[in-house]
Amino acid sequence: MQYQTLLSNLAKVKSGDLIAIDGPAGSGKSTLAKSLVKDLPDSVIIAVDDLYDGWADAFTPRLTARVIEQVLLPISKNQEFRYDIYDWHKAKFVKSNVIPRDQIYILEGVCAGHQSFRGFIDVLIWLDISDEIGLTRVLNRDGEVIRDQMLHFQQAQRSHFAQDLTEAAADYIFDGVPKTIL
Repeated sequence: MQYQTLLSNLAKVKSGDLIAIDGPAGSGKSTLAKSLVKDLPDSVIIAVDDLYDGWADAFTPRLTARVIEQVLLPISKNQEFRYDIYDWHKAKFVKSNVIPRDQIYILEGVCAGHQSFRGFIDVLIWLDISDEIGLTRVLNRDGEVIRDQMLHFQQAQRSHFAQDLTEAAADYIFDGVPKTIL
């Protein structure tokens, strides 16, 4: 499926709806989200990376609870909301982001399609990629300094996706980010 076809299929999405984009690190989730926010009026991106409490928090019940409490419940109630943003260089939450109501919400990142979130999700998009290509993309983007953390993260994400069956729950599946938006 090409990007324009996906966009046509998303024409039914309306204010208050939640699109989740999930897949392995480096698969192009942020790139797709940035394209969608340009093409879907009144849409906003919420990056799961901002909600992690560091590397060790990525697949924990604490993360799940934080996303539900700070993001998904307010969206489900059509409320303006604020969520904490993690600063990866300072290794702590340092600020918060205010999201207005009546938006199309795009939750993107590893775990965005978590099974605990699916009751809130209107459209789930899965982007697939090999570990090797994903690692190369992430290191090109974020630097060689995170190689060891990424190797551990990739192992944890493989385990998570095998248990969570996110890809099987997806409404749309792409082999990496749709080529027409690269």
